[in-house]
Amino acid sequence: MSLRQLNRQITLCCEDAEKQRRSALRLFDQQQQKVNQQLGKIPLPVIMGLAFAVGFIAEKLWQLPRTSQMIHLALSLRAF
Repeated sequence: MSLRQLNRQITLCCEDAEKQRRSALRLFDQQQQKVNQQLGKIPLPVIMGLAFAVGFIAEKLWQLPRTSQMIHLALSLRAF
């Protein structure tokens, strides 16, 4: 393979990668707009209440001996 062919192939691959990157960014922006539209329909007090309930449940689960032991074990094993 000659250097010209190799350079042309590299250039084509770079252009394809750039097209894929732009398409992925466009798709990400579209999904973000849809999420923002859907979240705009949910009233803020409902979101705050749901966050409070999830926090309360997570705190209660954390206080259970087995749950906290399992989480601590998983975190310690993750260090290895």
